[in-house]
Amino acid sequence: MITPLAHNLPRRYPGLKPFDRTQSALFYGRGTDVQRLTNLILRERLVVMFAKSGIGKTSLLQAGVAPELELHGFAPVLLRLNEPETPLKDAVNHVLRNHPLTSGFVETNRLPDVPMTLWEQMKRLQFDLDGLPATPVLVFDQFEELFTLNHTEESRSRFLSELADLANEAMPEAVRHVLLSQLQGVDHPDTKALLSWWEDQPQLRVVLSIRSDFLHLLDEISPMIPGILHNRYQLRALDKSQAADAITKPASAEGPFASKPFVYHEDALTEMLDFLSGKLDAAEKAQGGANPQDVDLLSVKRFDEIESFNLQIICRFIEEKNIREHAAEGFLVSSDHYGGRKGLRAELQNFYHNQLETLPEIYTRRTGKAVPDPQDLISVACRLIEDSLVTPAGRRCSMVDDFLINTHGVSVDFLDTLVDSRLLRKEMRLDDFYYEISHDTLLPAIVESRDVRRRREQADEQRQALEKKLAEEEARRTLAEKQLKDINLRRKLANRVVFFTVTTLLITLAFAGWFIYNYIRTVEDELSLIERNVRLEIFEAAMPAYDTLLHKPIKQRILKRRLYKDMQSEKQDAQRFESLHKAIETENMATGDSLFFRENYAEALRFYRVAGDSLAVYQSLNYQMYNSPLWRIDPKKIEEKTGSLSLRTNNARRTLISQFRIRQTQYETFSQANAWGQALRCAEAMEHLLPEHPDDLLALQEALSLGQETPGEYVDKQVMRCRKALR
Repeated sequence: MITPLAHNLPRRYPGLKPFDRTQSALFYGRGTDVQRLTNLILRERLVVMFAKSGIGKTSLLQAGVAPELELHGFAPVLLRLNEPETPLKDAVNHVLRNHPLTSGFVETNRLPDVPMTLWEQMKRLQFDLDGLPATPVLVFDQFEELFTLNHTEESRSRFLSELADLANEAMPEAVRHVLLSQLQGVDHPDTKALLSWWEDQPQLRVVLSIRSDFLHLLDEISPMIPGILHNRYQLRALDKSQAADAITKPASAEGPFASKPFVYHEDALTEMLDFLSGKLDAAEKAQGGANPQDVDLLSVKRFDEIESFNLQIICRFIEEKNIREHAAEGFLVSSDHYGGRKGLRAELQNFYHNQLETLPEIYTRRTGKAVPDPQDLISVACRLIEDSLVTPAGRRCSMVDDFLINTHGVSVDFLDTLVDSRLLRKEMRLDDFYYEISHDTLLPAIVESRDVRRRREQADEQRQALEKKLAEEEARRTLAEKQLKDINLRRKLANRVVFFTVTTLLITLAFAGWFIYNYIRTVEDELSLIERNVRLEIFEAAMPAYDTLLHKPIKQRILKRRLYKDMQSEKQDAQRFESLHKAIETENMATGDSLFFRENYAEALRFYRVAGDSLAVYQSLNYQMYNSPLWRIDPKKIEEKTGSLSLRTNNARRTLISQFRIRQTQYETFSQANAWGQALRCAEAMEHLLPEHPDDLLALQEALSLGQETPGEYVDKQVMRCRKALR
């Protein structure tokens, strides 16, 4: 049992999270990489670092290189390009302006007719360390997000163009053109000083950190930045010596940690290193009869490569075990303590499921509330992670908190519990929190769990359908056997009295009457089944059955005389319901869902409203055709549609209002800064978000507190204001 005090204390190993700036004292095994990469950054203006996912790029930059750069008078500024809803340039400018090491901004020599570029921004921003001027180092971590996330092509091209000016040490053409046009033929004492100021390049360094499998994307932009791959540094997996330091040194470090200092037995350390490098797996294959000659030199070389991510999971697992068992100071970790190589293998393979099992305990500890059904909580977590945070292609994606809360019916505490369990990562973007899977290494286990769960659910559905079908077949078989038995009995009786003509005739007439009676009942049952299918909205079964009846004149006459049913009229009524049903679900609700997930909220809301109008007609038609005690359509089906459509409409409207507020906030920010071009784009984005339905417009008007002014009038006024300012 981990005490609350131990829970709040820091760990020696971060586990899934990368090392941050505060954990640099625990960052071991990368000393050579820190020095080499730091020296390369100090020497070159542009450096590219690349490595496979899980090697430790972010940890190296945050806990290793950043402190070393500060010792040399350089100010590292860590940047992520992971906000596709924000223009890339604006997101970078926001971080630069608000960074703790940013100390000032030079306002002199401004060119009012030229929008400020990233090149000019870096000339004007001032950075310092402990009161002394410092050279900024722009560190773009996970640079592949520039290409993999849904940034607009305009935003991406503009950012790359301005980044190229910085990397190539080239004055932007727009600035050069304005300077030449304004200063041509001007002879003034300040002219030379002004030109000298503008021609002086900003002093900085640029570091691009990218996954190896996306390195080719940098080659594609080499026409813009010819030297982009000239100075590159490959971060490789830890070798055994480095991994040994990363394992043993944090364990013996002094400090206020949740675990007391401990050491690893030499045999245990060797076993852990062999396991993490894959040597034990190769040995097992050889013992199983594999030909040693099949292991090539490349495979042998890989036995000395260890991924930081797997190492941290194993070490965090051992540390947490020590905390739970209250291991004394100087405790010696042996192979038996962690279950040998089987225990190590199981921990890596079952990490995702192990973390899911701990969710009820973490949730209770976080909220102080007991979990009535732990398995239900775990099931909700599985569906949230596997259905909303993994794409169909098996890649992780991020989602805003409102979407996850509304879709899965969870709370913020529940989402933060997943963050505490290290399964998810939480980030603030534009006043909203976004969640994503903490690391790519978890994806295989998550995708496998999702596929297994979906196959199991599909199998359960098929099993239930098969059981239902078998039950119906059994009922029909029993009825047929009973009928056959009755026929055989009647046949025996008829044979005994065959010499009595009158008796035989009476029996024949009775059998004919029974047959006609059963035939009539069969026809009535057939119609009853059709009406049941219509009532349950199974039109794909009901409509062909109507056609079958319409081709049977005798059955039509029976139904018309006994039940007063006109089959042609009945089919036409059913077709009216079928047409409305398709208009509600297939044509409008499905289209609205598609538009919603493409973030076209105003159009999605319009289709949901059209579906609502069709649903009202659908319900009204059902009331008109009500024939006590039967409904043509089961009212529960209509209630389910009404609830589902209401939820979709409310979600779309809330999301539209939220997006409108975001654009409104951006517009006010840009208008206050007199950035009218950006403000106009925000105003046009608000115009695109305007709904059509009066109720939706009224809700938007109330949410924005516009008073008597409608949202359309408000947006038109802002657009005219921007265009007037631009003129």
